Amino acid sequence: MEYTYQEQDKERLDKFLLNHLDISRSQIKKVILDGQVTVNGKVSTVHHWLKHGDKILYEQKVVVQEPATFDTEPKIIRQVDEYLILEKPHGLLVHPTDKGENDTLADWLVKYFPETAKIGDDPNRPAIVHRLDKEVSGLMIIPLTQDSFDNLKRQFQDRTIKKEYTALVHGQMINEQGEITTPLERDKKTGLMKVQSAKNSGKRSHTTYQVIKKFIKYTLVEVQLKTGRMHQIRAHLYSIGHSIVGDKLYRTKDLRKKKKVLEQRIFLHANFLKFRVLDGQYHTYHSELPKELKDFLKTIK
Repeated sequence: MEYTYQEQDKERLDKFLLNHLDISRSQIKKVILDGQVTVNGKVSTVHHWLKHGDKILYEQKVVVQEPATFDTEPKIIRQVDEYLILEKPHGLLVHPTDKGENDTLADWLVKYFPETAKIGDDPNRPAIVHRLDKEVSGLMIIPLTQDSFDNLKRQFQDRTIKKEYTALVHGQMINEQGEITTPLERDKKTGLMKVQSAKNSGKRSHTTYQVIKKFIKYTLVEVQLKTGRMHQIRAHLYSIGHSIVGDKLYRTKDLRKKKKVLEQRIFLHANFLKFRVLDGQYHTYHSELPKELKDFLKTIK
C-alpha cells in the first residue's frame, strides 16, 4: 500500500498508519520496527514526523507459519452460546509475546473456535478478556460473542468479577488472614514487579488472603485479587516474606541462597470465578487443585 501525505501540519507516522491500516497500535509498531514501512524510500522509525508530500509505502511480509501443535491443551469445563469456561494447565501461554509463539491458548481458541478470531480488541489476543501467567493453572472465561466480551471486560475493569486462588507459600504465616495494599511497579531492568511502599509511585494494588492450613515449613492460603496487576499475587506474597512454592522469579533471600528450585511448577491455582452474564444472572465455577499439587501436599508435614 502506498500513500502520499497531503496535510500541511506534521503528523507522527504511527498515528497516520493507525488511521489508514486495519491493524492495532501494537501491530503498527511491529511492522515499522520490522522494516515493512518506508518513507521516501527509507526505512523509518515509529515516531517519525511526516511532512507534506512524503511518500509512505507499506509492504506486508508474508509469513508462512508451521501449523500449531499443542503439547498442553486446556480442559473445557462448560460451553454455552455466550462463553467457555476453561481450565488452563500450567505451562500454556495465554497469548503470543513479541517472540511470535503459535502454540498459545489464543492459537488453540482460533483453531477450535474460529469465531473467536473476530472477538475482542486485539487480533493477537482473540477473545482474551483476562489472563493467567504461563506457569499458573486454573479457571479462565472466554467470551464467544463480542457482546459477551464487552460485558466481561467492563466487569474486570470495575473489579466486580470475583477471582480466588489457592497458593502454597514458604514459611508459617503468623496471621490467619491479611491484606496487602502496597503499590506495584514494573522494574525497567528486570521486568519484574516490585512493591513501592517507600515512594509515591506504582499502581494501586490490593490482595487479601486467608490461611487454609499451616505446615511446619509452609502455609496453604486462599488468595483474592481486588486489582489485577501483572504477577500481583506472586509479588505481594514475596513482599511480606512468603514466596510461593515453585516460583522461580519471586524468591526471598533465604531461598535464593539454596541456588536451585526443587519444585516442578509454581503452586498457584485459580480455583474460583464468579461473574454476571448478559441476562444479569451470576454464574459461579470452582476448580480442584491439579493432581501434581495435591500430590505435593502429601509429601509435606
